[in-house]
Amino acid sequence: MREITRAQEEIMQVLWKVKEGVVSDILKHLSDPKPAYNTVSTVVRVLEKKGYVGHKTYGKIHVYFPLVKQEEYARYQFSGLLKNHFGNSMKRLVSFFAKDDKIKLNELEDIKKLIEDEIKKQKE
Repeated sequence: MREITRAQEEIMQVLWKVKEGVVSDILKHLSDPKPAYNTVSTVVRVLEKKGYVGHKTYGKIHVYFPLVKQEEYARYQFSGLLKNHFGNSMKRLVSFFAKDDKIKLNELEDIKKLIEDEIKKQKE
């Protein structure tokens, strides 16, 4: 999977949400200040070249849709975060978040339960 820019990711977020659409549909879902129509069109074509987006043609109209699933992209981004900031150590990542004072006790307890359930499942 190839890197994408923040602007490209914003367009992907729209396409994942709407499933498919023409450039004007994508533009409607972007936050203000909205980029120019031609800018969005160019970004979508770049995403298509990178393999993130496909299109169907109806006459002169191109309807774009995501080729990469949001979960697949999230996994790719997360693996980079894990590698670049936590030395590929899930333990260091979890420790970092567990010590964060912004995480509430009930959230930590929920996370603990999820981990315990997964441990039981893997032992079966």
